[in-house]
Amino acid sequence: MINNSKSSWQDLPLRIVSALVIIPIALFCIIYGQWFFIGLLCIISVAMTVEWANLFKKKLSNYRVAVFLIWPLIAYAAVIKGMWWPAILIVGWAPFIFGPQLWLGSVVIGGAGISLLWLRFMTASEMHPVIFIVIVVIASDSFAYIAGKTFGGPKLIPSVSPGKTWSGAFGGLIGAGCVGSIIVGYLCGGLYTAYIGGAIFGMVTGIVAQIGDLLESKLKRELGVKDSGKIIPGHGGVLDRFDALLFVSIFVALISCVLPADKSLDKWGGSLLSTKTVGDQQPIFLPLTIIR
Repeated sequence: MINNSKSSWQDLPLRIVSALVIIPIALFCIIYGQWFFIGLLCIISVAMTVEWANLFKKKLSNYRVAVFLIWPLIAYAAVIKGMWWPAILIVGWAPFIFGPQLWLGSVVIGGAGISLLWLRFMTASEMHPVIFIVIVVIASDSFAYIAGKTFGGPKLIPSVSPGKTWSGAFGGLIGAGCVGSIIVGYLCGGLYTAYIGGAIFGMVTGIVAQIGDLLESKLKRELGVKDSGKIIPGHGGVLDRFDALLFVSIFVALISCVLPADKSLDKWGGSLLSTKTVGDQQPIFLPLTIIR
């Protein structure tokens, strides 16, 4: 979310071109799932861990850093075998051996990866929760960008990110709410309550997305860097592009795990995040595999 009404729109063409390349590839992998989705997730995760290590000026030739770069993939391998709790321990506890800086990267990047695998393969709606969060995050970012550039106004948190404005923040929430309402309402067959539920959940998701964006901005500001990388024209690095999605993925996956297993929230769009069950148990407690 880059909101500076005083600046020009000169980076907009690059952002559009990047989106036209990234979005179709991502949607293809999300829709077809299986190894397409897992492969894309692995590539993005490794790219983000490389950028994370570079942020803290860690030498990639160091064997501990080299292991850190593929650490999320070890957790994903555990997930593929249905070992969800070991995977969570791999990204949340074991990385202390890398030190606090790299440990934090493992928690955020690896945790988001596990969350996306959970949403894609362990929810009853399968691809739809992932598509929902991707589109809502894009809407939040795009509407924030447009509103911030158009209206400008007071800065949101200038000490963290001088370019972000309150108008951009509100624009992002409106965009996330509208898109969330449309997606959930459509998936639930046009129930008016689902449109309301989708709008509320979309806005909450938009808030989490903006928090994730601000946290990465604060980290970069403290480290004295502008972008985590330069691989994506108009956006910077992979972390710059997916910072909001990291936090949103974890948040939405946690929500899906605590929703009631019955149908009580279906009319509000709760079916979007309902988890698959075996018998009367929720799958998080069962060693299910995600690849058949």
